[in-house]
Amino acid sequence: MTTEDVQPLEKEQEKKQPWQFVEWIFKVLYSPMKTFEEIVKKPDVKGPILILLITLPIILGGQYVSGTKFFLESPTPENDLWTEEPNSASFSWSPKGNVTFDNSDYVVGNFSVSSSLINSSLIWMRLTDIGSFNCSEEECSHLSFRIKWMNEANVTPNAILQLFSLNDESNRFELDIGPLVANSSDVWANITVSLATDSWIEVPEDFPSWANVTGIGFQLMWLSSANLTVKIDDLFFGKYVPISSLSTFGMQLAYSIMRSGVNFLLEWLILSGVVLLALKSFSDWNGFWKNLFSIVGYIYSTSIVYLVTLAMLFLVLPPIFLPYNITYLEYLALYQGSWGIPIYVLTLAFYGWAIILCTVACKRLHELSWSKAFIIGFGSIVMSLLFSSILLSLFL
Repeated sequence: MTTEDVQPLEKEQEKKQPWQFVEWIFKVLYSPMKTFEEIVKKPDVKGPILILLITLPIILGGQYVSGTKFFLESPTPENDLWTEEPNSASFSWSPKGNVTFDNSDYVVGNFSVSSSLINSSLIWMRLTDIGSFNCSEEECSHLSFRIKWMNEANVTPNAILQLFSLNDESNRFELDIGPLVANSSDVWANITVSLATDSWIEVPEDFPSWANVTGIGFQLMWLSSANLTVKIDDLFFGKYVPISSLSTFGMQLAYSIMRSGVNFLLEWLILSGVVLLALKSFSDWNGFWKNLFSIVGYIYSTSIVYLVTLAMLFLVLPPIFLPYNITYLEYLALYQGSWGIPIYVLTLAFYGWAIILCTVACKRLHELSWSKAFIIGFGSIVMSLLFSSILLSLFL
């Protein structure tokens, strides 16, 4: 058979298999040696582009699922309203002693609410005229505040948190918070309590209504008299809502898709460049850059499996509750404690698989020893991950 006869035959075979690149995307996962041998013979860039188009909606679904598992505490009221100087606001503080808005000792905003007494064993502060709050699990499920007390004898107090109901201070819920403030002498304690639980005492029994909480009180008592001060800041009712319900979640999804697409293209481009440099340095390979770019792209078939598995993992991982004003280090601690290890193991397996496929691709691109192909594959994957991460952090 002459060369003229072979070329039409090859073209006819190509016409019969116009979608072979789709088959390669999946075959490379379970039969990489044979599949990369076929890809090297007739590279097709449509395969890696299809991988990108497949992964983007999977990323979108995974991000949405994770958004339903992260719960952010939403404060009511916002902007630390109740412990700022009231101006024209309707709420009011009634203390036993003199109430002041302290602009020199506070945690959030510009003020804290302070009350002081001389030679007393009891000090209290009450916030009223706040409207009506439904303190159920479906509505306001938490109460958060910062509290600081000072006793000249440095004696720990008995402390009670009160929630008044129906605009009547004789109708209230009480909770012992003594253990929570025991170590907060002259130090701000950050406290969050759950509402509508059995640990609260109802006064009178069965009369106050959780659906109509109209005031908040703090009462500290000692066995002997001393000069006393109590300060309150960052006071709000909080409800944990899924991040997916926030108005900004759509923008977060759009940004995630954009970032993921750019990251895919960056890693693919950098990986191809590093493999090219390695082949030029360690062998006499003299193929075309375009073909190398197309071949290397099929390594990212593993990202389809990885992202699907990751989305399924999000479904079974426990929810994460993020308190209001959480710091980045606190967030990392929560994330690592709940999600960090399984996601780390899965990601490590993904990149390990990618290294194996890159090794096979290098082996099929040129006659290399397995050890040399592995060194090129390992180094190329690591370098592409490192450089793409740096570039993304700088520009996105």
